[in-house]
Amino acid sequence: MKIPLYRLSLPVLLCSLVIPMIPVRADHHAKGSAPLLQTGDRVAFVGGGLIERARLNGYLETALTAGAGAKVTGLKFRNLGWSGDTVFNDARSYFGKPKEGRDRLKKIIGEWKPNVVLLNYGAEVALSAGRAWTDEASASKRSAGDWDESVAVFLEGYAKMIEEIRKDAVEGLREIVVVAPPPLENLGSPLPDHRESNRRMAKVRDALQGFAKENKARFIDLFGAMGGDEFDGKILAQSLTHDGLHFTEPGYRELARQLAVGVGYGTSPSSALADKLRERIIEKNRLFFHRWRPANETYLYLFRKHEQGRNAKEIPQFDPIIEKREREIEQLRNQLLKNSQG
Repeated sequence: MKIPLYRLSLPVLLCSLVIPMIPVRADHHAKGSAPLLQTGDRVAFVGGGLIERARLNGYLETALTAGAGAKVTGLKFRNLGWSGDTVFNDARSYFGKPKEGRDRLKKIIGEWKPNVVLLNYGAEVALSAGRAWTDEASASKRSAGDWDESVAVFLEGYAKMIEEIRKDAVEGLREIVVVAPPPLENLGSPLPDHRESNRRMAKVRDALQGFAKENKARFIDLFGAMGGDEFDGKILAQSLTHDGLHFTEPGYRELARQLAVGVGYGTSPSSALADKLRERIIEKNRLFFHRWRPANETYLYLFRKHEQGRNAKEIPQFDPIIEKREREIEQLRNQLLKNSQG
């Protein structure tokens, strides 16, 4: 299986100790929309590496669960990100064709039945100009074509993915949120100059804005909110990424702030209690990751299950532990919001 260049991690060379606070610009965020989250909502994050890595620091979930306010209770989140994923779900396939990856996503969406799904795709297109960014048989050759054709393939695949999510989530799904990818940072030599990639990323953002409207989804311009329209080659002294692409922990904090404001929420309170809430969220995410993606899945469920398949019965034992963590998260969240109200 061909591995597009965008799936490969660059060396971790730089990490900022200063957190530049990017001004919140109203034109990048939803106006006049109903509140995104409601009591009892089940929320799924779906995307590639940007989403998957968010589970490790918890800022995104913390910002949304706190931002929803005290009147909204019983929220539950699942991070279904998968590094290297595309709208055809290539990366989610272990050994087979992209259909295997799509089936894997369909299964977890069908089990979780989310009310709200936040989707983040598009960087794969901007970073793979002139190269195939999917192994999907009906799309691979076209994805390596000219820019307009590659974007067309991307939007077709995205529309089909949203259609399948709506079908698999059944009637409980209320909101789809299309999140435009954030910009890449220029950190200077020897790292790549991302000017052209950011120009393509801006075009992807523009395409996604109309696409979201056509598909009755909310749209969040994370590219613009994170300063992408102003970068154009500027080398940043205070970075939010390790390598121009992968966000640092302070970077995720800022990204979460911008996304929360993008759905109409304020910024999360900062305190020792907020840190404790985030720690519980990280622990819950760790437990769910091993529940959903056990490291030895081939031995548990697939072609080597004759060796250790008997141990598969232990995987559901994660469920009560996850539920306990979620009760703790709810208690900490309620206390945090009570304290913030004075």
